[in-house]
Amino acid sequence: MLRSFLDHPLLRQARAAGERQVGRVLSPEKAGVVLQTVLAAAGEARERIDRLARAALDAAQVPSSRDLEELKRRLAEMEELLDGLSARLARAEAHEASADDTDTDTDTDDEADDDDADEPAKEDPARS
Repeated sequence: MLRSFLDHPLLRQARAAGERQVGRVLSPEKAGVVLQTVLAAAGEARERIDRLARAALDAAQVPSSRDLEELKRRLAEMEELLDGLSARLARAEAHEASADDTDTDTDTDDEADDDDADEPAKEDPARS
């Protein structure tokens, strides 16, 4: 029964006319223009939604993903700076420690000489 209905001549003519009309509307030239128009409208809508979302986030004082990316970038720069300062400080401390070791060795010799200077001179019994 369904097959006989689908094979009816009037239904075939209506279907053929509909296919011709769709073919005219969706011709390659028209389809390209329609597609470009739709894509342009979609792009504009996306930009507008992005602007409105950013404005809403700003009004609510909620950071956006761009804000978070900028914050991550700035933190990475600060970490790099701190690492550099830490390395410089370590080098300076190492240099100071090596300078102190050199001074300590010299001071130890000087202190031995100073200790002798603080004591009264002992007279050598052979000299007397």
